[in-house]
Amino acid sequence: MTRKILRCPICLNTDIYWDARGPYATLYYCRQCGYQGAFILECDEEGDVFPV
Repeated sequence: MTRKILRCPICLNTDIYWDARGPYATLYYCRQCGYQGAFILECDEEGDVFPV
């Protein structure tokens, strides 16, 4: 079973934290680029390769 990691959709960084704002609203924050939003990438730990 592969472990899932969260990635920023802008800079693909994995230094992501989240803030739960009520039962249905979750915002994610990227510490590198400052992205804030509900959309986040969930990737396999070992197999995902991103184009440069």
